[in-house]
Amino acid sequence: MHTVTLRPHVLLVLFIVAAIGATDAVVASTWDLAVLFLVISAIALVTLLRSWTGRRSVPVRSDLARWLHVRADEGGERVDDLVDRAIAAHRAGISFDGDPEARQ
Repeated sequence: MHTVTLRPHVLLVLFIVAAIGATDAVVASTWDLAVLFLVISAIALVTLLRSWTGRRSVPVRSDLARWLHVRADEGGERVDDLVDRAIAAHRAGISFDGDPEARQ
């Protein structure tokens, strides 16, 4: 299953526009429109807060991204966990302490 990821600045703009729309609808006493804009702004805000993980994104080639998603789906795990494990294994392979023979 592939998920659609919106960039945080797009979500922020959506939140601001929906909040302005909600304010205008409240001033105009158009309550059904106000509720609609409030729901949209709440969804945008919650999505924005959930998408912010404090982790920096790293660009990945499209073929590797496809492989990651297929592998994660097959293993029933999150793509982030798979990426963390792959990077840790790669790092362990290029930086090690002690005897090089012990690594084999």
